[in-house]
This record gives sequence, C-alpha cells and structure tokens, in this order.
Amino acid sequence: MISMVSTYLVSLLLKERIIEAGDQETYKYGFEITIANLVNGMIVLLIGFALHQLPEALVFYLTFVSLRFFCGGYHADSYLRCFLSFAVTTAICLMVSGWIARYEKAVIVLFFVAATALWLCVFKMAPVEHENRPLTNQERLLFKKRSMQASGFWTTIGIILWVVCQIQMTASLISAFIAVTILMTGGKSHEKRNS
Repeated sequence: MISMVSTYLVSLLLKERIIEAGDQETYKYGFEITIANLVNGMIVLLIGFALHQLPEALVFYLTFVSLRFFCGGYHADSYLRCFLSFAVTTAICLMVSGWIARYEKAVIVLFFVAATALWLCVFKMAPVEHENRPLTNQERLLFKKRSMQASGFWTTIGIILWVVCQIQMTASLISAFIAVTILMTGGKSHEKRNS
C-alpha cells in the first residue's frame, strides 16, 4: 500500500515535471519513509491516548526514533510487520514504564542500568546496519558519533526528569533505552547469521 501511494505521488511529480526520471527511486523511497513515519506517529498517539499516557508516549517516541535512526538494529521485512512490531513494542514499553514508575525509589537505579546497557551496545555495536541501507565507512563513523551524542542527550534528559520528579517520563526513557538495546542486539545477531 505504501509503495503504491509512493509510486503514485512520484508519477504525479514526473507528470508535472517537478522531478526528473533519474530521481524517481530516490523520491519514491523518501515518500515511503515519510508515510511510514507518519503511520508510526499515529500509532504512538493512539496507543498513548488509549493507555492514558500521551505525554509519556511522545517522550518514548522521540527517544526511540532518535536513537534508532543512528544506532540501527533489527528491521522487519515489510511495512505491515514493521507497523505491527512497532505497535507491540510501543504498547509493551508504555505498560512497562507505567509499572516501573510505581517503584519511585528504584527508578533512578533502573534508569542507570538501562542507560549503561544502551551505552555498552552503542560503544560495541552502533551503528547496526541493515542490508537495505548499507553505510560507507564515513557514514559509520558519523552514525557512531551521533549514536553517542543521542545517548548522552537522552541520558541527561532522563536525569533532569528524575530530579524534577517526572518519574513516569523517566520510566518512559528507561523503556525506550531497553527497546533500542534489544533491537540493536537482535539486529547484530541477524547480521551475523546472514554473513
């Protein structure tokens, strides 16, 4: 479906002579990614609304997406599987973060455990490539650097949120860190099996 919509949009751009035929695949891919991100955004909003955790869902989404973009990791082999796995991941992470937040005194310890696991994965594995998006050596170095910067940024935000007693938000970061760590590990083992 996404591929069909993207192809149609590209055909409109070609018909109106906004793009050249040689750029067709690039624009199609761009439309697919944009539509997929919009669908994922709607999934997060719906799940956050359904679980009465909309602000936490937004924090989870921003953290998850910014880390995943640079860290890489496991990717589903179709958009439908991607959306389903993302919906399940989001729902589980928000439910887990709600459970974690009940244990206020343990949140900071769990936060540092999750942050340490994320940092170890980033240092050891990032970026975890996907066969559909191979990286050049220069891109690998840049993505490694950006992975560390994003991890540092979200770790700092988590500490600030905890200090200002935003326990539920801190718990959302914990679940995002855990999800990204699991997906990086899964992506790396998938990469090893395929090599």
